[in-house]
Amino acid sequence: MGVTAAACSGGAVDAQEPAVPSVPSQFAATFDVDSPMGLVAGDGQAWVLTPDDAGALLSRIDSTGRSTDVVRLPGQSFAMAPYRDGVVVTRHACAAEECEETAVKALVVDAAGATVVEEEFAREFGGLDSSGEGGGVELLGVQDDAVWVYTGGRLIGYDLTTGRTTTAETATPGAVTCMLADGLYTLVVVDEDYFADEIFLPAEGPGPVFDVEVQRLVDDTWAPVPDSRRGLTYDDIYWQSCTGGGVHAGGSIAPGPVWSGTSGWVERGPYLRYPDLATAPEPTARGSAGQLFVLESAGIVRRWFAGPDGPMSSEALQVPADLFVQPYGPSVHLTFDASESVIAGCIQKQESWSDARCWVASR
Repeated sequence: MGVTAAACSGGAVDAQEPAVPSVPSQFAATFDVDSPMGLVAGDGQAWVLTPDDAGALLSRIDSTGRSTDVVRLPGQSFAMAPYRDGVVVTRHACAAEECEETAVKALVVDAAGATVVEEEFAREFGGLDSSGEGGGVELLGVQDDAVWVYTGGRLIGYDLTTGRTTTAETATPGAVTCMLADGLYTLVVVDEDYFADEIFLPAEGPGPVFDVEVQRLVDDTWAPVPDSRRGLTYDDIYWQSCTGGGVHAGGSIAPGPVWSGTSGWVERGPYLRYPDLATAPEPTARGSAGQLFVLESAGIVRRWFAGPDGPMSSEALQVPADLFVQPYGPSVHLTFDASESVIAGCIQKQESWSDARCWVASR
C-alpha cells in the first residue's frame, strides 16, 4: 500500500450495496503517502494516486484519514479529475498484446470506489515510452460528461455516457488550451510581427505589444470570441496558463491580464510576492478545475479560483500550521486540492521526496 492512516476521527461505511461512505459534517485527519502522484478532493473524501510497479495505485481516503485501495492501473502519464461523486483517472497504456498499440484509457469510480466506466480511446500504433515518461497525455478536465485530453498534438474528447469521441486540432501548434466553466478556450496571437525572425525585447520595460484574441472550440472548430481582442507583451503571451478559472497571461509576481467568459479581460494578481531574502519561498500547487494554491505562511494556503467576482478570485484557507509550513532551509513540495465539501493537501520535504505528510478535512 502507498498510503497509511496516521490519525482518525469518526466515520463509517454503509453496509448496503452499493457501499456509500457515511461522512460526518465536520472532520479532520492526517495520513501518510508514499510518493504521491496526484491528489483530488472529492465529495466527502479524497483520492490519491501513488506509484505501483509499472503503473499507479488509486486509493480512497475517507474522513478518518483511512486509506482503501481501489484499483491498480498499469501505464504512464496518469492524471485525475473529480467526476460526479467520484473521480476519473486517465492514463496512457498498452492496448494490444506485446504492446504493439497504445491507447488513452479512462476509468471512472463512484464515491465508494466501484468502477462505473472503464474505456479506452485514441489508439495508436507503437509501444509505451521505454524511459517511463509516457506519451504525454494531458488531462484538461471533464465537462458535460466528456473527458478531454491533449495527446499526440490533438485534443480528444470522450463522452463517458455515450462513448462518442470528438477530435480537434489545437488552434495553433503547441497552443495552450484551457477548460473553463463553459467550454474549451485558447489564446491566439493574430499579429504578424510576433512571428518575425527577430523581436527586439528591451532590457527594461514591458517591450512591444502584440494583438491577440481568445478563441473557443465550437463544433470542432476554433472561433474568435467577440470583443476579446487586445494587446499583450511578449512575456504576457509566453507565460500564459490556465489559472483560477480563466486564461491567465503574464507571470506570477506581477499583476496580469486574465480572461473568462463572464468577465472578459480583467487585471488580477499577482499570486506570489516578489522574492526576497527576508521571507521563505511560497510553494504552489495546481488543483482541479484550474484552482491554484499558494502556501503563503505557516497555516495559511491561499486559493485562487473562478469565484463570483470572476477569474482569479482568492480566499485564505486555514490549515494545520505545524504541517503546512515552508522553512527557510530546504524547500518543500506542496500538493493540494479543494472541493465544495473537502480540503486535502500534502507536504513533501526535500530531504525525503518519497514520503509525504497529508491532511484531509471538511470545509
